[in-house]
Amino acid sequence: MSLGHALLGLLNYRSMTGYDLKKTFDSSIVFFWSAQMSQIYRDLNSLEKKGLVESEIEPQKKRPDKKVYQITEKGKKNFLRWLNKFPKKLGEVNRSRFLMRVFFSSKIKLDDLAFEIQRFKKEKEEEIKKIKDIEEMVKNYSKEDKYKEENFYWDLIIRLGYKKDTTDIEWADECLHLIEQKQKNK
Repeated sequence: MSLGHALLGLLNYRSMTGYDLKKTFDSSIVFFWSAQMSQIYRDLNSLEKKGLVESEIEPQKKRPDKKVYQITEKGKKNFLRWLNKFPKKLGEVNRSRFLMRVFFSSKIKLDDLAFEIQRFKKEKEEEIKKIKDIEEMVKNYSKEDKYKEENFYWDLIIRLGYKKDTTDIEWADECLHLIEQKQKNK
């Protein structure tokens, strides 16, 4: 139930609609956890049935009413219990359709492989831009007293995001250089 726990964690900061939660995902933790709107609403319904969140309908003029979710005391206890119980194996299972294709790329043209590696590099460069935006947002939040403590922990994750993406870009550059050398030696 990691998505559910992420939702509880975000609702621990403030009450939000499903749409607000999606925006928060996309502007904060997207580089290590993502969620679709349908997944968010599915999990919110499940959390509400379990009594971990509750919702309230807020009427709006000229727009449909909105459903605002807030974490319950039971939800806070559940979240803290989950937070304090780290898994035995901390590394995540690494599955990459891209790397699987690179592994078997002796069956395709080197130019095609180079093109895909360049696309990969561009994606990672875009991710670094997103992380910079997140870092700026964190700096702005850290000015608020209620988020001063969180800034330290958010910064730890931002540092890892930079390192991973920077390493991926370096790897892509090395691969492109090696492909170029291989093409010259043909």
